[in-house]
Amino acid sequence: MKLLTRIKSNMLKRALWASAAIAWSTPIFSAQAAQDGVMNVQGVGAVEVTPNAYSVKLVVEEQGETVGKLNTQLDADLRSVVKFLLNQGIEEKHIQSMQVRLQPRYTNTPQGREQQGFILSRDITVTSKDLGTYDKVLDGVLKRGVDRVQQFNFITIGEADAYQKALIAAVKDAKQRAHLLAKELDVELGEVVAISESGGNMPIPVMRAEAFAKDMSMSLPGQERIEARINVSFNIVQ
Repeated sequence: MKLLTRIKSNMLKRALWASAAIAWSTPIFSAQAAQDGVMNVQGVGAVEVTPNAYSVKLVVEEQGETVGKLNTQLDADLRSVVKFLLNQGIEEKHIQSMQVRLQPRYTNTPQGREQQGFILSRDITVTSKDLGTYDKVLDGVLKRGVDRVQQFNFITIGEADAYQKALIAAVKDAKQRAHLLAKELDVELGEVVAISESGGNMPIPVMRAEAFAKDMSMSLPGQERIEARINVSFNIVQ
């Protein structure tokens, strides 16, 4: 009899604990269910632009036994290249030539790898809006001491303005998508609760040095697509 009474007592305690747990959790689920729904959409905007300038990195290099002699030779080449660029109408502020590299030169001998002098090089970065003369410029600098063309880019000056236009188009696209979804789902959109820029791309076509061996008159900048993306969250009015 005592055992039966103890079992009933334990069962009653468990039932009370279960009732308390249900009563405690019910308000939480009710609060979550009462929250407004949220609609998340992504907007995409794009603008087509035509490159209106080019940027090229030129490398002047000298090899020899003494750094002083190398520097003198390199300076002579640099002055010749810069003078030519200025004569082509490129502004001095669009010519950068501060980056200098000095490294030892090694050769393989029967005794092993040995240092034989140094390699001194200097980068010259040039930007110009005159697309019609870039082939003449490249041909001229290669005749005046430039050892190689590191990289050639068609670029768009004023690209930031184009990206802002793409960003505005992305906002409009997000609004249109949200209203379309709301209409089809028969719900009403509320206020914007979150918005973030999810990135975009501002591509620049690149022409490597190998391309200069071909007929440069056939190199055209074409058009590039500047794209912006945003994420927007709207409240759904219940």
